[in-house]
Amino acid sequence: MVHAPSIYDALHIPIEIQSLVLASLSVLLIAAGVRFGLARAAEGGVIPDARVTLRNLLEVLLEGVASLARGTIGENWARYMPLLGTLGFFILVSNLMGLIPGFGGPTSFIETNLAWALVAFVVSEGVGIREVGLRNYLAHFASGPWWIAWFILVIEVFSHFVRVVSLTIRLTANMFADHTLLGIALAFPVVSWFIPWAVLGLGVFVSLIQAFIFTFLTMIYIGLALEAAHH
Repeated sequence: MVHAPSIYDALHIPIEIQSLVLASLSVLLIAAGVRFGLARAAEGGVIPDARVTLRNLLEVLLEGVASLARGTIGENWARYMPLLGTLGFFILVSNLMGLIPGFGGPTSFIETNLAWALVAFVVSEGVGIREVGLRNYLAHFASGPWWIAWFILVIEVFSHFVRVVSLTIRLTANMFADHTLLGIALAFPVVSWFIPWAVLGLGVFVSLIQAFIFTFLTMIYIGLALEAAHH
């Protein structure tokens, strides 16, 4: 895939790797800044900031994720919050980076999205296998009479692997369409002073929605794996 000129062109390192490193550093710096702010805050950070800050915004986002996790995963939801929080925040930062001309966030590249989709798949399937073992977990897929159970097993296993493709294509296609629309708006000299602001606002909204969808689907897959194991 051919990409527009960017800040990464000066180094002879794949753009995907450079953008991934930059996004990872951004996430770590933001997390460190919030942690430092909590350490300096009154009452150990229990009392929220009086004004709108990055910490408040992140707390609202994480509380929303935690609330969904409680209802989707169940009583052991807190065990998976480090993964879900990191996954959602990294994708959000990557999506927003893609809105900045010349940066190109990691989620603009299918390789990054495939990697995160594989992480979500391995974790969700590993949860079910850990609960009851591989044999019993697969046996849950083979329901019905013996003469049709093998066919159902194949369909179920295939449908689980399709999740990787679904997560990857959904995120990649939406980010590509969003960034392409912004690039088209910027190409018109007359309207470039007006339309890009509307497109940029839409891009921020799409970035939030896509990070939420990816994280929420990962929750659902984990919850389904636990439910299958318990049954």
